[in-house]
Amino acid sequence: MNFKVKKIRKKIKPRKKEEEFEQEPAKSTPSKLAKKFNAGKYSIHLSIIIPVVIIALLIGGIVKAVSSIDFTVFLEIAGEELQTDAFGHTNFMVLGTGGGEHEGADLTDTIIVASLDNENKLISMVSIPRDLYIKDNEVGSSKINEVYFNAKNYYGSSISGLEHMKEKIEEIMGIPIHYWVKVDFQGFKELVDALGGIDVYVEESIYDPYYPKDGTYLYEPFSIAAGQHHLDGETALKYARSRKTTSDFDRAKRQQQIIYAIKEKALQTEIVLSQEKITELLETLKKNIETNIKIKEILTLGSMADDYSEEQISHRLIHDDPNQCGGFLYTPSREFYNGMFVLIPAGGFEFLHRYADMNFNLPLIAEESAKVHILNGTRTAGIAGEAKQILKRYCIEVIRFGNAKDQNLNQTTYYYEQKYDENGEKIPSRPHLLDFLQKMIPGQENTEIPQEYKEYMTSADIIIEIGQDYANSPEYIDDPFYYLPPAISSTPSSETIESNSSEQ
Repeated sequence: MNFKVKKIRKKIKPRKKEEEFEQEPAKSTPSKLAKKFNAGKYSIHLSIIIPVVIIALLIGGIVKAVSSIDFTVFLEIAGEELQTDAFGHTNFMVLGTGGGEHEGADLTDTIIVASLDNENKLISMVSIPRDLYIKDNEVGSSKINEVYFNAKNYYGSSISGLEHMKEKIEEIMGIPIHYWVKVDFQGFKELVDALGGIDVYVEESIYDPYYPKDGTYLYEPFSIAAGQHHLDGETALKYARSRKTTSDFDRAKRQQQIIYAIKEKALQTEIVLSQEKITELLETLKKNIETNIKIKEILTLGSMADDYSEEQISHRLIHDDPNQCGGFLYTPSREFYNGMFVLIPAGGFEFLHRYADMNFNLPLIAEESAKVHILNGTRTAGIAGEAKQILKRYCIEVIRFGNAKDQNLNQTTYYYEQKYDENGEKIPSRPHLLDFLQKMIPGQENTEIPQEYKEYMTSADIIIEIGQDYANSPEYIDDPFYYLPPAISSTPSSETIESNSSEQ
């Protein structure tokens, strides 16, 4: 059912001025709670909760209205326009906790930022690792997964704790957060069970002998065979959480599967038209979820659910492998953090702000998947290779790098092809990726491809020809991983840098 309703935009409260982050040793000793959970025994991976926020949870509000009142009343109360940022996007903070009565119930070991671009029908998600160290002069510096716990105790209120956490996420990512949702394991499992289970196709068999056994420090094996499966809540959670024998990237892909499966199941006719089923869903959500999303905003979100396919949802990570997409963090010596294992950004939080800008403010870049070739037009060796390594962390596919036709270029230039329709008329051809690249490496743009570079354009969408204006500029981006202390350096070795051509 698609209802078009005129909505009134709501004003957004101005954000607090962001405080500058500084990397410094923790001044307090790790709490008993931190010591007990630093080992990762209760790692929580609930990015599957995203649909509860943006899709599945919100379907309940619409269906309840449809099943209990006539359509005239429904139209009168239907949605209020969502808050948006300067890009027209709506941003969410989603927290996953273990819940229950054990000591770590309020540790937010799953932290996800999601951005909804309703104009282009895209949802972008970035997971923040629980070990990221945060300076906090108000409630105490700690790992990010303890911030909500500390703030809740400091203020004596869960809502105040969530608002404090929201402000910290805004500072880390450099974007405004409009809505937050906190959910626990039990809530996820009950939601899936209330839907009658979900259907997923398992691409490869999984055997994980180290799956954490709830409420203990023990493990229990989890296995699932390749093929089509109908999962209950318990199994769906294990399928999403399992990580000991697969990578973070594999797990992210599985979690996207579950997101889409929940959304599809929530929209099935037997769910939508069953008042009993909807009542069960609403009770499940009420018991296990805290959110600042209002009912009318829930109606608006629910009405969008059918517009998003699996291909329109992207999920990326922030981690500590500098050779991979999202690898901006490193592990400092524990002696500076009272023996704690923590992660901090190499080069500071500015790199994470750029990463968030690309993923949330410019989501069409991910959909476009443009390929890049970098050429060094200067006599400074290593310029193209260093640029390649940095851009790779921003998930940009650099297929070649090497020397330009001239090593005395003053001006940095971006080359891309102008395309034409069957009638010879120009069609939009400028890659969206240029909007981001120009912020990092400013340069002129040219659609007249030099003869020497035409062969490169058969496999690349953009050629970056770096000149002295960037190489000698104060804006030049040094790879921060080359300047870490030797004991903690994660500098890529020469063997990790591959090229199809040579560079001076």
